[in-house]
Amino acid sequence: MRLTELILILLISSLTFGQDKYVGIYNDRFSESIELKSDSTFVHNYKFDLASSWTIGKWKVKKDTIYLTTEFVMDTLQIRDSESKIIRDSLVISSDRESNRIEKIEHLSYLLSSGGQNRLKPPEKMFWKRNKIYRITEEGKVEKIREVKSDKYKTYFRKQYE
Repeated sequence: MRLTELILILLISSLTFGQDKYVGIYNDRFSESIELKSDSTFVHNYKFDLASSWTIGKWKVKKDTIYLTTEFVMDTLQIRDSESKIIRDSLVISSDRESNRIEKIEHLSYLLSSGGQNRLKPPEKMFWKRNKIYRITEEGKVEKIREVKSDKYKTYFRKQYE
């Protein structure tokens, strides 16, 4: 019985250990961060001046390529027709991380703000190497340097250590 338990524990730890090296918070040199959590969820944040964005979702790894799948948090927007007094519902992207039932004025204030959910989309695919993650372009190439005007910038995310 103990041999079976030992084998089972070793098997489970070997399956989960492979993903542990990716878990952590990664920051780029600009204003983005990606937190890869141990429960296979992620949080992508962008903050610059008065603009901001956040995105949540799931992540998985295949051969050192990290795939991010966005999951939207949605609110139910009540639309009231003043003449017929009929209330219709519509799904809209939420301004916070909880699904709520909202009114038109709350939704309009969210649309006018400079921050919110998925305003800057996270990369869909990234390559992991030595505690750095690199964006993968639409052409499938690893993006190591981005040219902005005549300057070149390193664009990888570096793992943050506490």
